[in-house]
Amino acid sequence: MKTRISAILCFCLITIFALAATASALPATLEQVKLDGVVLEQDQVTRLDIEKNKKYDVSVLIEAQEDIDDMEIKLFVAGFEYSATERAEDHYGPVNMDQDESRKFNMEIEFSDEFEQDEYQLRVILMNKDDDETIGRYPIKLDVPRNSLKIEDVLFYPETKINGKEALMTSVRIENNGEKTQEDIKVRVSIPDFELAATTYINEIEAGDEKETEEIFLRMPKCGVEGLHPVEINVEYGEGHYKTTERAYINFMPDESCSVPEEGTVQVIVAETGTEPTATETEAAQEVVQKATGNTAKIRKALEILLLVLVVLLVIIGLIIGFTRLGRNKEEEDY
Repeated sequence: MKTRISAILCFCLITIFALAATASALPATLEQVKLDGVVLEQDQVTRLDIEKNKKYDVSVLIEAQEDIDDMEIKLFVAGFEYSATERAEDHYGPVNMDQDESRKFNMEIEFSDEFEQDEYQLRVILMNKDDDETIGRYPIKLDVPRNSLKIEDVLFYPETKINGKEALMTSVRIENNGEKTQEDIKVRVSIPDFELAATTYINEIEAGDEKETEEIFLRMPKCGVEGLHPVEINVEYGEGHYKTTERAYINFMPDESCSVPEEGTVQVIVAETGTEPTATETEAAQEVVQKATGNTAKIRKALEILLLVLVVLLVIIGLIIGFTRLGRNKEEEDY
């Protein structure tokens, strides 16, 4: 008797849970889901050629069986190792739908570089504020490109600031995200502002692996514009048919000797901005002009003194030569 009562109670509980689950379903049907124009099926794996770091269109066709208020649509890829920080997902809503209405919603999703060639689940969830929801699960298989190298990192030494006449050492870390092993990878580092460049090679990087170049040396100029300057990193592979580039920046500080001002005439040019210069700007300009004028006057005075000394020396030499010749002439007359 107790066994029969227990069985009846279990059946009742199962029925209640089933009814509760049925009641929590959102009265809407996922009629069709397309990823990059390819129709996805819930009962079979769809194989896709996906380029990483690229956004793809996802269209979701929904039909409402009843009036629905404040419905939200969420899609995401499950089974990705770095979903916590680089989840491939999108969200739409909230929206309202009328009974028997069909509507297509356009969304998009992006697959980061960390996605590997594997099978994943694309989930589409229809939900509202009452915890009613409808879930669609679409298995997909991602195929990585045949040729794909990525500049993973660029390392500088010194890291923060490079002084004039110092050597900048650069290491480039490259990751092979393709399915083919790459050979003879050319890595070129250049600083266009200073017309500097250097090249090195990596013999081989296998699929799914990464390697770092040897240190690339660039001797910085003694003088130049202080501040940030771009560094171009160019990687060529596949017999030069494929390229990838990256840009980083260095903070350049000229050598101390470059900051010594040269004496000479200073010309102050004021741009026509439509506004009068302030008193401080005028005083500063006058001070620069006065200093330059004073330096020029000192140089001119020194040159005048030097010229006078040369004239006096020439006169003395001329007198000496004259007296010498006069003495010789007198001696010849005596004979």
